[in-house]
Amino acid sequence: MIQQLVTHVLTPENLIELMELTNRELDSLAQSKSNELNVITQAIDDTNHRLERLYDAIETGKLDLGDLALRIKELRHRQEQLHARKNNIENELADRRVELIDMETMTGYAAEMQEIIREGSLAHRKVFIRGFVKDIRVTGEKAVLSYAPPDLPDKVEFNLEEVPRIVQYGGRYWT
Repeated sequence: MIQQLVTHVLTPENLIELMELTNRELDSLAQSKSNELNVITQAIDDTNHRLERLYDAIETGKLDLGDLALRIKELRHRQEQLHARKNNIENELADRRVELIDMETMTGYAAEMQEIIREGSLAHRKVFIRGFVKDIRVTGEKAVLSYAPPDLPDKVEFNLEEVPRIVQYGGRYWT
């Protein structure tokens, strides 16, 4: 399975295709949130305009405050909800501000992933495969692998001498 993973999945071409799909999805999501933000901004403007008209009617004496108090309260509540939703969307857009992956970066990731699979320790390989492989379905003699690229940091180095040994002292039957 590891050899198949390296030769068929972790190729620069395959990962570049995955990168392009991911970038298109990120673009689509950002565009959708941006459109929703525009709709909410228009609704806020409309609510503000309605409130202004009601306030004008009260100031000019055309209508009594008692007649409009409930409607003003409803519009203010709607205004608060719209502002809260607008803030949520703006925060989501700021949080998801991800730089699109370029071809050079993805080719470097492919090389790093192949190196982990070929030369990494058994523990590193297991961690990588668990993060990379999402699902394996076997039907007869055919296996279908579902995967997604793991989040790769710039470079992670492990030094086993720096990791303290775990030693258990005491316990249930120790005194």
